[in-house]
Amino acid sequence: MKVLHLINNLGSGGAEKLLEDLIPLMNQVEGIEVDILLLTDKNNVFYDSLIKKYVKVDIIKYNNMYDPRNVFEIKKYIVRGNYDIVHSHIFPTQYWVALSRLILRNKNVKFVTTEHSTHNRRREKFYFKPIDKFIYSKYDMIISITEKTKDNLIKWIDPKRKKIDKHVIIENGVDIEKIKKALPYKKNDLADDIDEETKLVCMVGRFSEAKNQSSLIKAISQLPNNVHLILVGEGLLMDNNKELAYQLGISDRVHFLGFRQDIPRILKAVDIVVLSSYWEGFGLAAVEGMAAGKPVIVSDIPGLSEVVKEYGIIFKNEEELKNMINSLLINHTLYKETAEMCYYRAEKYNIKEMTMKLKNIYSELFCAKVDK
Repeated sequence: MKVLHLINNLGSGGAEKLLEDLIPLMNQVEGIEVDILLLTDKNNVFYDSLIKKYVKVDIIKYNNMYDPRNVFEIKKYIVRGNYDIVHSHIFPTQYWVALSRLILRNKNVKFVTTEHSTHNRRREKFYFKPIDKFIYSKYDMIISITEKTKDNLIKWIDPKRKKIDKHVIIENGVDIEKIKKALPYKKNDLADDIDEETKLVCMVGRFSEAKNQSSLIKAISQLPNNVHLILVGEGLLMDNNKELAYQLGISDRVHFLGFRQDIPRILKAVDIVVLSSYWEGFGLAAVEGMAAGKPVIVSDIPGLSEVVKEYGIIFKNEEELKNMINSLLINHTLYKETAEMCYYRAEKYNIKEMTMKLKNIYSELFCAKVDK
């Protein structure tokens, strides 16, 4: 069974990171061969990692994720590779893949897409509703990464719930063993002007409106001077956040590390992991923090609250966030209990479990194709 995954690029987002961990594991499953096709070579930070793991990764020649000609190139690639399953991720790739099906003569190829977020900008514009409805109708199976992600998508494209049978949930997975085995950095390896007594709060995520690092920076500004913030990631809003830290007078306590490939080692070195996002599909970084044995604090939003509820800590506003960080740092019993609960919770999201669930979906679709 040959499977083709398509995504805009291999940038530093959660969906892209998921493919870096998932696809090599899928290729170890007997009877499955998985390749990746990208729309652009820009910001492909996980490209080299996948190549080193012997994953075939190609890039469409137009090198532009918004070029409509991608539809025809995708169709050609599916035919040349003789793929049985085509699996798309993220807009606009989801659009081009769905449209490629219209011109594909081989009607036995099965199409799958994964919905990675509970929200996107298209859902704020009514005229996108019929377009999205048409696009998603071209997929045989729609995978959502949480219950809320699934519910929100169905509400948007199928409010009468006529075709809910093709919607399934497969929660994201994390390479738990890789994180457990990671050796922690010394704190002063992460940034200047800190030592082993410095308390480190960390957030991993691209600098975008959804991630809302600004609320975390504001909370840190109200905590003692020995509490520093480690921000890992890159993105358009990084400079805005640097300016905010400067305006609050804590530039020396907020450390911007940029994109990093050594996230497990960083998480093992810090004291607390926070995700202060406005919206998330799932929040892989929260699970990674839990797997590192750290207490995890997240904002009270769908996609994060389901993962962390009753194990980590959930906050509703900046004042609560500040108080919760402070409580963990001064109450050693609370810190230990929360860290242990988070570590236990992480096992639920082992990527090996996700790999087998996805394999079962592919097998079901492939068998339907053969029977037909």
